[in-house]
Amino acid sequence: MSMKRFLISVFFVCVALAPAGAQLRMRDVFASAPDSVFPLLTRNNRLDCIDFAENGMQARVKNRFENVCELKKLTDEYMLMQLSERSTVEMRVLSDSLFCMIKTYRGPAPDSEVRFFDASWHPVSVAMPNLPVESFWTSVPDSLRTEATFVQRSLSDLKLVHVTISPSEPIITCTLQTSELERKDKELAQRFVQPLMFRWDGQKFVPQL
Repeated sequence: MSMKRFLISVFFVCVALAPAGAQLRMRDVFASAPDSVFPLLTRNNRLDCIDFAENGMQARVKNRFENVCELKKLTDEYMLMQLSERSTVEMRVLSDSLFCMIKTYRGPAPDSEVRFFDASWHPVSVAMPNLPVESFWTSVPDSLRTEATFVQRSLSDLKLVHVTISPSEPIITCTLQTSELERKDKELAQRFVQPLMFRWDGQKFVPQL
């Protein structure tokens, strides 16, 4: 182990022992993640990515299966990691003791899972906005209402929602996926389906006006 790697490891141990209330930083969160959260990446993989990113280098490593993973963005509050060609993970600090993690899998349409953790990676229960399919739709003309109702039912059966979070603000964007629809239905949905945005208010995500 190099001296630099040793010092980085010691630093993260010190962070783990820091008193409650210390500023939560995404680099520390990522480095201290349990192996079960990132099964494709070893701890050394994660430390290498942090080291590369903070030195202005391309943060690419080979995972346990010799496939390339890339840390695409890392700030004090935000991280975006490309785990594979079809999967990504975003993480963002929400407070000194809470962060969210969004895992997205594209198969081919993106579908996301949102989870919340405290600084020690213990799961935290946080209510996400209730998003029925109808909430994504804008006003539909009466002449298309019957057809739109049929498309809404089709989307309710699929219900794939892509969730992203802003690197600069605690705002999530939820986008209903329409790519699995038949062409005619998809064209109709794309005319009237809109993304929904929600801002973290310290306890929950509320509609962004």
